[in-house]
Amino acid sequence: MVTVNDKILEVRANKFRRENGIGNENAIDFEKLLRSLDVLTYFRPLNGEFSGMALKTKNSNFMLVNTCHSVGRQHFTIGHELYHLFIQEGFSFQMCKAGKFDKKDREEYNADIFSSYFLMPEAGIIKQIPEEELAWGGEISLATIIKLEQYFGVSRTALLIRLDKIGLLRSDYSQYKKDIKKSAVEHGYSTLLYNATDKEAPIVVGNYGTKAKELFDKDKISESHYHSLMFDIGIDVDDPNIDEDGKEI
Repeated sequence: MVTVNDKILEVRANKFRRENGIGNENAIDFEKLLRSLDVLTYFRPLNGEFSGMALKTKNSNFMLVNTCHSVGRQHFTIGHELYHLFIQEGFSFQMCKAGKFDKKDREEYNADIFSSYFLMPEAGIIKQIPEEELAWGGEISLATIIKLEQYFGVSRTALLIRLDKIGLLRSDYSQYKKDIKKSAVEHGYSTLLYNATDKEAPIVVGNYGTKAKELFDKDKISESHYHSLMFDIGIDVDDPNIDEDGKEI
């Protein structure tokens, strides 16, 4: 068995991008990717520090993402769970605290490193940085940092860790960890990336509804159970505002 290190994880992250038609410079369309990979993904609030969960069975892949975290952290969690589901050998189940980079748990650390490489490929980062900031003696500006985190859809912390890993942070950037939302607004960006979405209705990406309907049609579950499963994802099949074709009136 090959001993996995950071460089191998970077190679695998770039390969995974290529295999899924993303390229090594582009930002990820997370919903499109999850649908393409047929990963049933449930976005909902979770208690405690857990960022998410991954479950792999013989016939399906499932992911749970904690919406109590910011959108940027949710994206990092997706990358983390994709490592478990598609890269880690012999994986079956894991509750995760993504973004800890804790070497005490090797596979959790590997998942964090993979997510960092997968979400923020070096080629894509370099392309977004002005040449004068890349030049000898130059420094990455706050404006560029915000542009990068907005482009890749990641948290400020995740981006700074990645830039440091590449060797692009040449001074103390601790001041950039303060007033993150304010700095984004001052540079003309929305704060959506930095907000949690736990107050919104749970979101399901994948064929959850199709599978529930199939079980009901095959008499595997009762009508009340089917309705309950759909209601769990915010769909009321008895809603009088839905016509017989399933379209809103």
